[in-house]
Amino acid sequence: MSDIKDYVDFDASPSEVIEALKDKSVDVPSWRHLSEMYDYRCHPILQDHTNLRDKIRADGTVEKSSRISIGMERLLVRRLSEFMFAIPARRVYKNTAGSDHLQEIARALESIYRVARIDAHNLKRSRRFFACCEMATFWYAVKHPNRLYGFESDFKLRCRTFTPMDGVGLYPLFDERGDLLALSLEYTVTRRNETRTFFETWTSDRHYKWETTDGCREVSAPEEIVIGKIPGVYLHRPEAVYEEVSELRKEIEYTLSRNSNVIAYNAAPILKIIGTLVGGERRGEDQRIFRLSEGGNLEYVSWQQAIEALKYNVGELKELFWALGQMPDISFSNMQSLGNIGFDARQTLLTDAHLKVGDESGDFIEFFDRELNVVKAFLGALRPDWKDGLAELEVEHVITPYIQRNESTEIETRMKANGGKALESRLESIERLGLSSDPQATLDRIRKEERQDAAGQTRSSMESYF
Repeated sequence: MSDIKDYVDFDASPSEVIEALKDKSVDVPSWRHLSEMYDYRCHPILQDHTNLRDKIRADGTVEKSSRISIGMERLLVRRLSEFMFAIPARRVYKNTAGSDHLQEIARALESIYRVARIDAHNLKRSRRFFACCEMATFWYAVKHPNRLYGFESDFKLRCRTFTPMDGVGLYPLFDERGDLLALSLEYTVTRRNETRTFFETWTSDRHYKWETTDGCREVSAPEEIVIGKIPGVYLHRPEAVYEEVSELRKEIEYTLSRNSNVIAYNAAPILKIIGTLVGGERRGEDQRIFRLSEGGNLEYVSWQQAIEALKYNVGELKELFWALGQMPDISFSNMQSLGNIGFDARQTLLTDAHLKVGDESGDFIEFFDRELNVVKAFLGALRPDWKDGLAELEVEHVITPYIQRNESTEIETRMKANGGKALESRLESIERLGLSSDPQATLDRIRKEERQDAAGQTRSSMESYF
């Protein structure tokens, strides 16, 4: 791994140091560009007064054109994130069998992830990542005496993710081999109507912080990083998952908006009169009477719209949007039409989505592996006697694409594999059902009743024998 000093001279002026750290070697689209597609409130159609003109009536009032904005990109991002992490990512510990020491370390790692609520965090940060194409997660220790990890500790580990969606600029610095040398954040803080801008950098051995509100100045002396590595991980992608299909959403918006204007224009009824109106209109309590010359006729003209052509056009655009995004349209109306299909059929329907998850999961698994190394380093600082075990422990991350579970199918499959034997105890069944507040007491009562029933049957059979 290269030395950060070969790329940045930290003895130079703060402005020169920050300029060198901002030398971003990865190509990531700007959030300003992406937000115009992702955020339905920023879609160009809302400000388009050329193709969708407002009408000014004779009395000066303005009849606004219909401008329908649809957040299809946001929905696509949510669907992809949910398919990846609605079933939480798992960590499989490979070489813990027969080693109480490694099993203890594995339990401590799982406790760290559980206390940090990593499953919920994965859902949140994956949505932000797929939306803005880059993210950085930092782990840090907070002074908090506890026994959360299975041992006495003075610190509690937490994590926080930053993205351009949060108004934070991310600046990773890589060497020629792709190793991360420094990871920097630029952000603003507003307190009491005063806005200040800061720039922070983490390297493998130092943490730097500058204020860049008016010029550049160092906020505090560099701090030592005790874990010996950057306490954060960075992930990026060259384009958003929705860039390819954004034009289809735009066409749907304009089609619906133009049609809405046509409907509004033709909504008022039109009265067709054939012949000459004789006299004026006469009104009764519940009727209106018109007299027409001979051969005259009076009727409302109904507007005949080619609605099927419109439905076909919009339907094809929507189908193409989801097909190119490799996500199924799992809206309520579509799912309702499927009926009660089997587990295998559901898996087949979601093939494209599962392939998409498999395509995207590689980057995330690499990201999780790097994050695990950071967590291991923190745990090694909390328990120095575990450093050798942490280096020896092998962990594999597994991402499982979402599908509705079918417990009966799973149970049948597992029972076939183990020769038809039981898969869980009676106590586990009572616990999983969740109706009993004390599963063990419920099991004891069941056994007592069974013994009483068996004793009663024995007495009955003996009486009939004598």
